[in-house]
Amino acid sequence: MAEERIHVIPLRRAFQKAPIYRRAKRAVNEIRNFISRHMKVDDVRIGSKLNELLWSRGNQNPPAKVKVKTRKIENYAQVELENYPFYEKKEKEGKKEVKVKGTKEEQEKAQEIRQEEKLVNEGKAREIEKKEIKHGPEPEKHEGVKTKQMQEKIRSDKRISKTQKRITKHPKAKKE
Repeated sequence: MAEERIHVIPLRRAFQKAPIYRRAKRAVNEIRNFISRHMKVDDVRIGSKLNELLWSRGNQNPPAKVKVKTRKIENYAQVELENYPFYEKKEKEGKKEVKVKGTKEEQEKAQEIRQEEKLVNEGKAREIEKKEIKHGPEPEKHEGVKTKQMQEKIRSDKRISKTQKRITKHPKAKKE
């Protein structure tokens, strides 16, 4: 069973020994050391609310002392602020199926439809992969220019720059 205790952890002496830009990190390490010493555990897990409190005033000004509750579970200890609950890990189950209200026949039909959609999607994905392997990706097709930006882009692609005009044909160039 889990053993719970409440501790007031003094942090000021610890973080004053660290450089000013590392004080919050030093406070977190001091909490880990304190709890591992008092709960006789190597692995200490700090709760989110406690972590937010330590870092709330920035890296350079953590709180001088913190009142926390700790819980020892098997080979690790959890630490959280006194007024907040401990983090409980929820077990994830597989994807939940969408239940359709109605009779059993309607539910079976809906399930069959979902299975067919999956098969169709898998089939299309396979066909696309086969096409890409044979021919490579399909080039983009422009059915019609719909926006002004696209029209301007096409015009700019057709334009010839000044240097290209000089190289190809200059109006004042002498004919030999």
